[in-house]
Amino acid sequence: MTNTRQARLTGIGAITGAVLLLSLSDALVKLFSDDVSLGQVLVLRSAVAAILLAIIFRLTARNGRALLTVNPWVWARSLSLTLMWASYYAALPFMSFSLAAACYYTSPMWMAVLSAILLRTHIGRRGVVAIALGLAGVLVILRPGPSEVSPVMVLPLLAAFFYALAAVITYGRCRDVPPLSMALNLNLVLAAAGAAYVMVLLFFGAGSDAGFLLSAWPRLGSSGWQILMGLGVLLAVITAAVALAYQLAPAPVIGLFDNGYLVFALVWSILLFGDRPGLVDLSGIALIGGGAFLASLTPVETETRAERS
Repeated sequence: MTNTRQARLTGIGAITGAVLLLSLSDALVKLFSDDVSLGQVLVLRSAVAAILLAIIFRLTARNGRALLTVNPWVWARSLSLTLMWASYYAALPFMSFSLAAACYYTSPMWMAVLSAILLRTHIGRRGVVAIALGLAGVLVILRPGPSEVSPVMVLPLLAAFFYALAAVITYGRCRDVPPLSMALNLNLVLAAAGAAYVMVLLFFGAGSDAGFLLSAWPRLGSSGWQILMGLGVLLAVITAAVALAYQLAPAPVIGLFDNGYLVFALVWSILLFGDRPGLVDLSGIALIGGGAFLASLTPVETETRAERS
């Protein structure tokens, strides 16, 4: 029981650090979006992260562990996360960022459902209440209006599903895979997907002045190269920490703390953009914090089908 609780606390710490860095990374992308394109972010950022992860893996690997795993579940996880990014970014040109984020942060609900179906996870009433509090806090902060509802909302909801699926795969099928190996695998798949995205844009004649989302490969200045290299370093840490977190604790618990991204995003909004949260935003933060605290006290028993048979 002590080891299980320690593993959960370590996983919570890992995901909290990961979403802190991820929120910073996204804030930096926003600050420098005039200097880079989405394709460059996907390709160069992931390439830098993959190189760093490969070096660290080689320096720390024991017993001759392979750099890349042949475990099909690891590749399924990376594919799920790649589809998550694709679905989420496809929605952003057609809907407000706040509404897209509100739909995307339904992922803890998907995690609970998928964990119950695929892993036979028993969360209990307290866990359900904790997840409900977290989701309520997200909705309070983002305040999606009914006038903005459209069929495009399916895309970020689909992104939330793929993220939850990747989380459940990590906890249920990849717990013995080194986090660095999973992170490296993910970054290679992301870089390949980004390269394919750029090639499609070039095939259709996209130029270099079509904005962040649709520019194929604009010329990078020194600031552009610096930000992409820095984002690569952050991504290496983020992807390794996320993989570790979902290995150590059940997906619904980690998914709830994943919502802390919104809290950190508010902090960066104040520090970098001068935006200050109002009373409603602070109420949402309190709901998320209360749900996170409740989840940390909730015992979660997980029994996979393989263990039952």
